[in-house]
Amino acid sequence: MKLTHILSSALFASTLSATAAMADMEITIDGVDASGGAIHVLAFNDQRAFENNMFAKMVSYVKIPANEGTVTGTLPGLEAGTYAIMLHHDANDNGQMEMKGPVPEEGWGYSNNAGTVGIPTYAEASFEYTGDNNPTMKMNYAPK
Repeated sequence: MKLTHILSSALFASTLSATAAMADMEITIDGVDASGGAIHVLAFNDQRAFENNMFAKMVSYVKIPANEGTVTGTLPGLEAGTYAIMLHHDANDNGQMEMKGPVPEEGWGYSNNAGTVGIPTYAEASFEYTGDNNPTMKMNYAPK
C-alpha cells in the first residue's frame, strides 16, 4: 500500500511538472488595416507541416476578432520550444484565403515578420519560445 501511495504521488508530481511547463503565448499583431472578419493564428513546431500548410498538424490555434490597428490574442498550451506562426486576416470570415491569381486579397503574416514578399521557410519564420517571450507580428496586405 505504501508503494502504491508513493507511485501515485510521483505520477501526480510529474503531471503537475508537465502542466507547469505549458504556457499560453500572448500574440500581438500590428498593422491590421480594417475591422471586420477574424484573424486566424496558427502555431506549428514542425517544418514539413508549416511549409506544406498541413493545418491538421498545427499545435495551437486561436481565432481573434479583427479590429483596425493592433490586436492581441492567446495561443493556449504551448511548452518551450521552436515555433513558426502563421496569420490570416479573414476579412469576410469564410475560412478561406481570398486570392487574385498568386496575390492574396486578404492580410497575412508570419512570425519574425518573415514572408512580406513571399512564403517563408520554417527556418525564416521560426523562433525559440521560452514561455515568456511573446511575439509581436505585423499583418501584411497587397497593394490595392
